[in-house]
Amino acid sequence: MSFLLNYRFPKELKIRKTSEYEEIFGSNKRLRSKHFDILYVQNSLGYSRAGMVVSKKNVRSAVKRNRVKRVVREVFRNNKSLFDSLDVVFLAKRGCDTLNYSSAKTEFEEIIRLQLS
Repeated sequence: MSFLLNYRFPKELKIRKTSEYEEIFGSNKRLRSKHFDILYVQNSLGYSRAGMVVSKKNVRSAVKRNRVKRVVREVFRNNKSLFDSLDVVFLAKRGCDTLNYSSAKTEFEEIIRLQLS
C-alpha cells in the first residue's frame, strides 16, 4: 500500500476498534510532551495508523476538541514517515486547545526524534 502521495486520511490509517485501542493502552510504550501523551506499539502492517483521545475533562468545548483532533490528524498525515510502522494514540492534555498546526508539528517532531531515534 502506498500512502505517500495521497492527501486523504483513509480508514486504513485510523485506529477505530476498541480492541486496537486496548492493545495500545496495554503497552508500556509512552512518550510525553507538554500537550500530549503519545502511546505506541509496533504493527505488522507496514504503515502507521493513528488514534486520538481528547477528553471533555481536558478540553471542555466540543469545537475545541474537534479542532485539536483535526490538527493532530493533519500533522500525522503529513509526517507519516516519522512513525514508521507504528500504531499511535495521541492523548490530549489540558492546554492543547491553544496549539496551532506549526507548534503541534514542532512538538511531535522533537519528541519523536529524541525518543524513538
